[in-house]
Amino acid sequence: MMGRVRILVVGYRKFSELINVLLPEFAQDVEVTIVESIATESTDYSDLVEKHRPDVIVSAGSNAAYLRATLSVPVLSQPVTDTDVLEALAKARKISRRVHVFTYAEKPGPSDRLFASLPELGDIELTHHSYSTASEANETLLLAIADEDPQVIVGPSYTCGLAEQRGIPAILMYSRESARDMLRRAIEAGRAARSARAAERGAQDQRFVIHSRQMERVASLARTYARGQAAVLLEGESGTGKEHIAREIHRLSDFSEGPLVAVNCASIPNELFESELFGYVEGAFTSSRRGGRVGLMEQANGGTLFLDEIGELPLQQQVKLLRALQERRIRPVGSNREIEVDFKLIAATNQDLRNAVSAGEFRDDLYFRLNVFTLKLPPLRERPEDIPAIARYYLGEYAQQYRASVDTVELLKRVESDFQDYRWPGNVRELQNFAERLVVNCLDRPLEEIDRRALGEILPELFLDSADRDRRGVLKAQEEEAILEALRRFSGDKQKVADFLGISTTTLWRRLKHMGPQAKADVDSAVSKSR
Repeated sequence: MMGRVRILVVGYRKFSELINVLLPEFAQDVEVTIVESIATESTDYSDLVEKHRPDVIVSAGSNAAYLRATLSVPVLSQPVTDTDVLEALAKARKISRRVHVFTYAEKPGPSDRLFASLPELGDIELTHHSYSTASEANETLLLAIADEDPQVIVGPSYTCGLAEQRGIPAILMYSRESARDMLRRAIEAGRAARSARAAERGAQDQRFVIHSRQMERVASLARTYARGQAAVLLEGESGTGKEHIAREIHRLSDFSEGPLVAVNCASIPNELFESELFGYVEGAFTSSRRGGRVGLMEQANGGTLFLDEIGELPLQQQVKLLRALQERRIRPVGSNREIEVDFKLIAATNQDLRNAVSAGEFRDDLYFRLNVFTLKLPPLRERPEDIPAIARYYLGEYAQQYRASVDTVELLKRVESDFQDYRWPGNVRELQNFAERLVVNCLDRPLEEIDRRALGEILPELFLDSADRDRRGVLKAQEEEAILEALRRFSGDKQKVADFLGISTTTLWRRLKHMGPQAKADVDSAVSKSR
């Protein structure tokens, strides 16, 4: 589904009114924002474009020329045909035979011949003026008023507005039919721009390497779940590729023409949650920036909102998020105006949210809102056939990035057996890091020197013997027991537990999150017995 083309109209009163009259004819195809503005050399429209994210901009005359020269978004200019000029002059002649015509022209065009011929064809005293900038249009009009006393003005919207401010009748040069044709062309240009962006994204997003049946199944479900508006919950250990799958779902969704806005729920401070997600207006609080700020949810409007690490969101913020997701409306901090939002929702977690719901750490209503479709990403150790394919891809990527003349096929052969034996606690992200380390270390030494001794220096994690692993297991068990004992001692008060153990509460939460199922059950038991 292509969706409605987003058109930003930049112009002055009569032009804006003309476009607005025609919009009902195109309601199914376009989403239009009209901004009344006159471009000057000091005008910066980049913030306006960032806010509205148009597929195409529509303007007229010197405005359109300035916008086309300063922005990368396609800009269409309102055309003026000879028929438009004749119709406008016919209306002006009913007011007075002394008519002054103003046109934008960087160089002489076909209409110059028309203006030269008209006085000979009709009872009209015609004076033609041309300009190339808004300030020049203003100056030219003022000089004409001072020297020639025009009785009626024919011209673009800005000139008509200036004339009417001085009590001079004015006729807009643009016709409905020309404006209607321009809107049709704008829709075509907007769709072409969207298709080009989608193709570019498709080329850039082919980074998710799939070789195993498990991941082929995940990819197949992702393609299915991408359809429609239903939320998708991604579950998997850290580094399994949840963000890659989120990008693929976005790329294949009905919302692919909009942005993908990723939000790390664990990194937003409680006190900034509403201003970050919902935005704020100017003056909402002491440190608010001039002009306010568009919230992340509004930025995702028309696209995809990706809530990463959703399990880390505190309960008090879960309520606010749930309300916004249910109502599909947000209210920026300090504003009394609600904004409708529409986006594809994807959430990701490395936790078991069902257990979190049972433990009272995650709201069940928010969980059900997020869990329409669930995709479970298996850890890398459970799909060993993916390891060589992913390693081959990243070795090639980093060899190109670092301009390393290394035989990546031979390099992979030297590490493949060790890679297959490794447990990959960091999953794909860790494999990616290993590939980069290998390539960088090949920059200053020949491939023949990358033997097991060298690999032990470059990737020491690969060569931890069983004793080392057993020792780590013992230390982990001792750490978990110390946390359990402290929880019993301080009746589950995590701040006191953290102080007693000499760690931060954030570190304590991280340790609790990474405990195994049995250890977590022991924690729940310890806390309940202490109450």
